Amino acid sequence: MKSRFLFPHKWRLVGYCCFAATMVFAIALKLLHPEGYVYADLHQVPGSGHHLQPDTIIDQGTRWHNDIITSLIILGLVLIAFSKEKIEDEQISQLRLDSLQWATYLNYAIFFICVLFIYGVHFIPVLIFNTISPLIFFIIRFRWKIHLLNSPLRNEEENR
Repeated sequence: MKSRFLFPHKWRLVGYCCFAATMVFAIALKLLHPEGYVYADLHQVPGSGHHLQPDTIIDQGTRWHNDIITSLIILGLVLIAFSKEKIEDEQISQLRLDSLQWATYLNYAIFFICVLFIYGVHFIPVLIFNTISPLIFFIIRFRWKIHLLNSPLRNEEENR
């Protein structure tokens, strides 16, 4: 079976490098600026509690950091998730499809719970996480299923 929409196998390594380098940069940026750049500044408006000022949601001088980090994380995860295996057969394609379906169900179940219980400015991190969580869930599930598929083969080879 020929998959037309998968990247070549060697691009998975590019994806891992892109994802790892971006995560190191994001963690370093968080350590250098623990207050963060994503969250809005809350200003007290008399008589109405906290109020978001539209121009202060993201600091204009650091907006590009968030854009680049998010873009590179998504790029790395897409390359990891959708690169071919060395041997891409129908069983692998079925595992890929099952894992994608499982990841979608899990993602929307978590998102539905968050929609019910998280409000206001605290919902922003939920939306950010929701952009990458389907890919993360898919990669974890797919890699785990591949590992389980290969485990009996490895044990059989060791016993010979």
